Amino acid sequence: MPVSLPTSAGTRETLDLGYPVLNLQKLEDPKVSIHQCAQKYGSQAIRSIFEKLQERSSLPSFEEINLSDNIIGDEGAKFLQEGLSGNAKLKRLLLPRAQVRSAGFQAIGGLIGSLPSLEMLVLSGNIADAEGVCDEFRKGLSINKSLKSLCLAACRLGDQGVTSLCDGPLKTHSSLSHLSLNYNRLEDAACASIVKMLAVNKTLEYLELCGNSIGPAGAESLVKGLIANKGKLRRLGLGQNSIRLRGAKALCAHFMSSQGQHLEFLDLRHNCVTYPGVVEIRQMLGKPLDDDEHNKGWMLNFGERQLMLNAF
Repeated sequence: MPVSLPTSAGTRETLDLGYPVLNLQKLEDPKVSIHQCAQKYGSQAIRSIFEKLQERSSLPSFEEINLSDNIIGDEGAKFLQEGLSGNAKLKRLLLPRAQVRSAGFQAIGGLIGSLPSLEMLVLSGNIADAEGVCDEFRKGLSINKSLKSLCLAACRLGDQGVTSLCDGPLKTHSSLSHLSLNYNRLEDAACASIVKMLAVNKTLEYLELCGNSIGPAGAESLVKGLIANKGKLRRLGLGQNSIRLRGAKALCAHFMSSQGQHLEFLDLRHNCVTYPGVVEIRQMLGKPLDDDEHNKGWMLNFGERQLMLNAF
């Protein structure tokens, strides 16, 4: 179904809307930059897609929509909500780095509550702040029953935003197995709500908390959450925080305990553990720094399980 769409440069391009994948992250020429990609399709192109489909009395048949690095903003998010609401075919919606702000997150929240088949939602790199994931976003996530992967990395949610999600929809979501909260300015206060969520959540298997400011107390609090979780969470990313030796020891001790045997992957790199701290922990783990080739490097293997740890 070829249609003519407006671009932000004032030109028009022909696009076929009959395929199950709509990919507007186009870098066909190796000389084209991400910046040029971002400038090509804006909110008016999103509006035009649904207008063209309506003119042909056709419903959107996309299973995946990739608008990565396209500046659609809050207006474009609203057009997506209007054009896709109730769509039963869409499974993947990719919107990283699309300059969607708090109002746009509210629109996307209203949308995801109406999509019965949506399995993956990527909103990383959009500045939502805490306001963006409250109200309609939180409500839509509570209604949704199909989502398996939610990526909210680098959305500037802060402790308040994550607490809002953990105290609400993340506690009881029936299908979500992967959650990324990397680079969201989280501190120890956020861990209290994460612990409460882990204690009752029955589906989450992979939690990403890398690139935040979680300290030793937060790490120790997370151990309590992992114990209460009873092994449902299988993978935890805590790299690039500030848990230091104290927090790393607490998590490593849990990893090696009988209660932590279900944890298949634990990333503790770049947490200011220091070299003496790594030596101490590795002795505790039975993986001393010696001439054995299997004990070198920052990846420690325990059968099929992996623990990643370094000094700085």
